[in-house]
Formats: sequence, structure tokens, C-alpha cells
Amino acid sequence: MYSEIKAAVAGSINMDMILNMQKVPEVGENLTGTSYGYANGGKGANQATVLSRLGAQTKMIGKVADDENGRQLIENLVNNGIDVSGVSIQGTQTGLAVIILDGEGRNRIVVYEGANAEIDANEAADCITDELDLLLVQFETEENVVAECVNKAVKNNVVTVIDCGPAKNFALEKMQGATIITPNESETKALTGIYPESEDDILEASKILLERSRAKYAVLKLGERGCSVWDGDSLRLMSSYPSKVVDTTAAGDCFTAAMALEYIRSGDVYAACDMGNKAGSIAVSRMGADASVPTVEELNNF
Repeated sequence: MYSEIKAAVAGSINMDMILNMQKVPEVGENLTGTSYGYANGGKGANQATVLSRLGAQTKMIGKVADDENGRQLIENLVNNGIDVSGVSIQGTQTGLAVIILDGEGRNRIVVYEGANAEIDANEAADCITDELDLLLVQFETEENVVAECVNKAVKNNVVTVIDCGPAKNFALEKMQGATIITPNESETKALTGIYPESEDDILEASKILLERSRAKYAVLKLGERGCSVWDGDSLRLMSSYPSKVVDTTAAGDCFTAAMALEYIRSGDVYAACDMGNKAGSIAVSRMGADASVPTVEELNNF
């Protein structure tokens, strides 16, 4: 379905350490966890994996160190059919994310940037050419790297999707004219000062996002409520699909990647967001970031 699409992801590549426990400890409290494990992660690598598994010709742009975690992460990208020629292996330490999951599947994440903070902005932007159909970026790398890549993609008329995670007051004015800007609830609050609780809040925040970024669409990821779409004229709320929540870690990444591909294929932002909602629903029903990624068949048969 998406096999003709040429996509690139400029972003983070992390090893995820997942800690499972019934409840998160209070300050000074000592609790026994239920299990722990490791998984391939990083918002950039997660999104690249979704794109590739859904059939897109995918290139990863990022950085790891020449250490055990870095080698494993590169091997995983290659095994998922991802072009890693844009990944530098000269970092001081590969990025690490520590993910705490409580008994209800809610997560808390601490990210150690490592090599992700050492990406050269010019080298990353040089990987983006007019042969691409799509560029995805996130905020787990430095601002100048994200801005350089977005501006290069916009200049080359490449559809550009900005995932606004993790939450921070990013200088959106540094990059103008992307196709879609898509924060979740906490990221919306960080960027606009407004938590998107009511429909009025969603509309006001979406207006600010488009004003600051000059993007074509603002798509807010609203968790179990689904998402919203603002095109500068009208707001549409789109409900999520019911699912048993096991782990929400990669849900946003799956939503963003699936939405982006469907937008390239159909040119319809609402069909794209519906596809994103399906992907997010599948993702939250599985444990781990890498294992959460749906296939085209699963989306078609959803």
C-alpha cells in the first residue's frame, strides 16, 4: 500500500530499559518491581520502524556510539529494512531511555540523550533531498538539527511532519511551513500554554501552533479521546478505537508514522488521522516500543 513512498526520519535512536511495577514509588519509598527488560527504541527509530514495516522505503538519520547498545540498535534497523547510511556511529555514548510502567500501563520516561545530542545539523540536512516524499522529525535531538532538517525538506517540497515529543517549548519559529505539526496533550501545553481539555482549548491551542509554525495542519493527539485536526478554517474531532491498554510507550510514534504515510497516499488529512488512530490503538495493546508496531495487514483488517 505504501511501497512507492520514499521516507526519511531524522531523530533519536535509543536503547529502552523498561521497568514494570504496580505503582510508582513516592519519594523515599522502596517498592519491589514485577519485571524489567530492554527494547530497541528512540522516537526517531520507532517511527522509522513503523514506516518500514508498513512498506515505505525508509532512511534513518541520526547518531549512535560504537558500543554494544549502538551496534544492537543499528542491527535492528537493518533487520527492519531501514537504510542506515544516514546514521553516524561516532557518538560518545548511545542514547538510553528508562521507561517506568505502572499497573495500568501508564508510562513515565527519563531520556539520556547521549549521541542524539551530538548530531551535526548540516550533515543531517544533507541527507534530505527532493527525491524524498516524506520527512518525519521529533524533539529528541537538538533544536538546530530539527530546524535545519525541516527547512531543507520544506525547501525541497517534501511533505514534512513534526512530532512534538518530548514536551518542551521548542522554538517553532525556527522552522516554517511544515505540512503537519502533531503534539500530544502535554506537548501542546508546553508549546502553547494551553492544555487541550475542552473543544475551545483544543481550538485555541491549534490556532497558536499554526501561527507559530505556519504549518498546513495542526493534529493534536488526545490519548484515549483520539485526535483533532485544525486546517486554519475548521476543527474536527476524531474518536479513537477501543483497545485494552497494556503499554502506551510507542502509541504516539505509531500514530504519527501511519498518519504520515496515509496522507502521502491519499492526500486526505482526515483519512490519514483515522489510520493513525488505528495504529495507535494496536500499539497500546502490546508491550514494548518495537513490538508495538502494526503491519499493513493489521491496519487493513482492523
